Amino acid sequence: MSKQSEYQSPLVDQEKNILRKLWKDFSGNFEILKHALVPHQHAQLPPKKFEASHFHHEKGYTFEIALEMYKESTKRIDALEEKGFKLLTYISAVSAILIYFLSKDITGYFKAFVILSLFCLTLAIIISLRCISIKYQKVLFIDALFNFDPNAEPAPKDKNGVTAEILTCTVYNQTVADNTADILKGARIMLSYGIFTTIISCVFFLGVPVIKDENKVYHTKVTLADTSLRNAIINTSVKKDSAYQELEREIRKLSHKMDSLTKPGKTQGIRPLQNNSSK
Repeated sequence: MSKQSEYQSPLVDQEKNILRKLWKDFSGNFEILKHALVPHQHAQLPPKKFEASHFHHEKGYTFEIALEMYKESTKRIDALEEKGFKLLTYISAVSAILIYFLSKDITGYFKAFVILSLFCLTLAIIISLRCISIKYQKVLFIDALFNFDPNAEPAPKDKNGVTAEILTCTVYNQTVADNTADILKGARIMLSYGIFTTIISCVFFLGVPVIKDENKVYHTKVTLADTSLRNAIINTSVKKDSAYQELEREIRKLSHKMDSLTKPGKTQGIRPLQNNSSK
């Protein structure tokens, strides 16, 4: 008796200790970020290589499988480069929000979170650029098909020898792909940190809006490079002030005259008007 479920993987259960899992992932991210940011050596070939003698009992399918593995290794590197390029577009989209925040008059914790977000996104850009245009790959060339000897003509290798060369290239390319995947993971981690701090910045922007004081007086200093124009403006202002002062003096004189006419004893010389209709 056999059941299909016995040959399938069990369902993925949730983590029992979530906090411990989160702390383990958070602490492990620093090693990945260190690997992604610090320059490192190029991939190297393994200490031992596959030889044609390893395939004496070749069953006919080893060559096809080795060739398929080689194709998959090159496709994997290309896919990682494409993911790194797409990651740059996501970073640019998030950065646009932060640049908009910086164009506003922000201070305090709001500004600190915006700067922290830009710092994380800048590191994510630097890491992503390391995943693009990977030049260190091992490809098949004529030395994988022929044996070259200075004293003889090139001799083609047998099928087992070609299979060994294909596997050697495959192992090297998979090492390059694994290293690139770790670097790309570091870029994703920095992007996630940048998105997290950007969300906090959005909460500050929406929940605690920047209130501007309408009664605040803004002082603006204007300088005129043309001396003649500046002098003309100053002279005009001085003339206007002189005219205002002269007008104020005339108003005072008229006010004194009006006061002297309305004082008692000054009205005796004024004859009242008579009504002619009574005559």
